[in-house]
Amino acid sequence: MNETLNNNDYKILGVEPGADEKEIARSYHRMKAIYSEGSLSTYSLLADDERREMLDKIEKAYMRVTRDYSRSKASEDNAHHEIEPANVTNPDESPGRYLRTLRENMGLTLKEVSTRTKIRSTHLENIELEKYSQLPAPVYLRGFIIEFARALSIENPEGLASRYLELMQPPEEEGED
Repeated sequence: MNETLNNNDYKILGVEPGADEKEIARSYHRMKAIYSEGSLSTYSLLADDERREMLDKIEKAYMRVTRDYSRSKASEDNAHHEIEPANVTNPDESPGRYLRTLRENMGLTLKEVSTRTKIRSTHLENIELEKYSQLPAPVYLRGFIIEFARALSIENPEGLASRYLELMQPPEEEGED
């Protein structure tokens, strides 16, 4: 039944199942323009309530299709991840893995968190994987980690960011003054 629903959503948007993200977005905007108020395409063909109903269907179909697309893309991405999912519950040991575990337990994709936080998913992924060499400057990173933690409803996002940044620093040599 879900497959039929998806196929119907694709029909509403005027794209084939398996269309890429850009094609889906283009079609969505095109369909919204066709059914928008004052559109010459549908002005004399549809009553105002029919037009609004179709716009609502287009919006809901787009949301379902993009959510499904994000999930399938996340599944592909997770299949190629460098770190196996871990049940890390101690943020002091590995704050990046801790964030990843919480995100996955909440059923969120990196793209969904990226949309919520307005932080590029590549930054979020590098934070989770603790790829320090590929992260932005600490001043930006601190803000990114705090926003990431807030999106996951972590109690002390500032503390997590501080711990993350501590782990990023090279260990100090003993005996240096």
